[in-house]
Parts: sequence; C-alpha cells; structure tokens
Amino acid sequence: MTGAIGNNSIMSFSLRLFLSLLLTPFLVSAAHAITLDWDTVTWTPGSLSNSYDVDPTKPGNDISVNITGDTGQFAPKGGSTIPAIMNIIEGGLTPVQNALVLHLDLANQSQFVTVTVNFSASYTLGVNNVSFTIFDVDFASSAFQDQLSSITALSIDGTTLVAPTITTSSGNSLSGSGLNQIVTGLNNNPDTGAGSDSGNVTISFGATAIKSFTFTYGSGATAPADPSTQGIALHDITFTPVPELNPAWSGLAACLVAIGLAFRHHANVRRK
Repeated sequence: MTGAIGNNSIMSFSLRLFLSLLLTPFLVSAAHAITLDWDTVTWTPGSLSNSYDVDPTKPGNDISVNITGDTGQFAPKGGSTIPAIMNIIEGGLTPVQNALVLHLDLANQSQFVTVTVNFSASYTLGVNNVSFTIFDVDFASSAFQDQLSSITALSIDGTTLVAPTITTSSGNSLSGSGLNQIVTGLNNNPDTGAGSDSGNVTISFGATAIKSFTFTYGSGATAPADPSTQGIALHDITFTPVPELNPAWSGLAACLVAIGLAFRHHANVRRK
C-alpha cells in the first residue's frame, strides 16, 4: 500500500513538473515597457502628424502623434518651425533631453491645439502604464497663461473615456476631477537651467488598457484677450502593451488535457 502511495506521489509530482516545463514558454508574461524617446526619432519641423516604430518585438509603427485645432497659430521658436523636436525647454533634466515643442501665438483665449496619441491596433488588448511629462506649463502676467484641458484616454473597446492621474509642480495648479481635470499655469518659470522643472506636469493612465489619449493646450482665463507667444514641450511617452495569450496555446491545451488523462489513467491502473 505504501509503495502504491509513493508511486502515486511520484507520478503526481512528475505530472506537475512536466506541465510546468511545457507551459512556461506560453505563460511567461510578454509585458515590456516601451518608450517613444524623442532623442531617437525625427519629426519634420512644422509637420502635424508622425508615426513611429518603437517596439522591437512587433513590426510596423506602434504609436502616432497627431496635432489638430488652431495649428495656424504655431509660431517659430529657437530658429525652427514648430512643432519640432528640440531641447530648448529642459524640464529640469540633466543631461538635457529632446522633447516635442509646441509654441503658439494665439489670437484669443478661445484658440487651442489638441494633441492625440494613438497606439497601434495590433495591440489587440491595448496598452497600459501610459505616462508622460509636459514641460513648462506656466503663467506670465499680462502675457500668457498656459492651460491643459480635456485630458482623457479612450478604452480599448472605444466606448469609455478614462481619466488620468495628474501630478503638478509649483508653477501650475490642478482643478476639477476625473474627466474634467484642468492644469493651469500659476507662475513664470525658466525654460532652461535651475527651476525649469517647476512647470512640469506628469500625466498617467495607470493599469487601465487604452487605445489612445488626448489633451488640449490653450489659454487660461487670466490670459490677456490676445495672448503673447507661449510654449510647452511634450517629453517621452512610455507604455506597456497588454500581454496576449500565445496563439499556440489553444492547440496545446487539447494536448495537455490528453497527457493529463493518460497520467491519471496510468496512476489508477498502478493503484489497482
């Protein structure tokens, strides 16, 4: 009797070990963080839409950045047509890094531009852990007042808006809640050097799977009727593709069931 129990235990352990080794290649998480790093890509100055292949595990473009709205109000900055990838707004980073600069000369408080970032449809389960920082959201009395609004993401099924988590700095403030959060510049801060991080705003969408996000950049209520030039910079965008079940699993499952039944049958025969 003891021998039968021992044999059954060995058989059970062997089954678990076999299944573990067999399943490992299929169940190991494929989650991996991806970054759209402005230091490694290009953007034709003045263009309003660009797509990038940043995921080495997947062919084709993975992320696209599109700018709409009052785009005729973009104004040159640092000798470049805008939008452009530049390092003239530093966000307190050392060493200095590139970011996508948006520099506007709005004609009135009601004008704005909207930035929309779409993730590839080949991420069938969407992406999560989306995070990015916007530099230099600030305020200069009698000149301009930066404001970010309509900051939302779209769920993977395209039916639900997702609210962000927003972290501000000393140069700006957060009002509203959920889908109605607004970041408004409070103080003027330098574009470069010490204190250039006081206008930073970090936006993230956490564990929720999304297919895109958007935000609007314009003027706050304290801005002049005809604001002077104003600018922000969109720094690197990080995201994690939601892991998908390896397609080979469906065929493997039937084989595993058959193997498991065979082990059980063998154990029952030995028990008798």
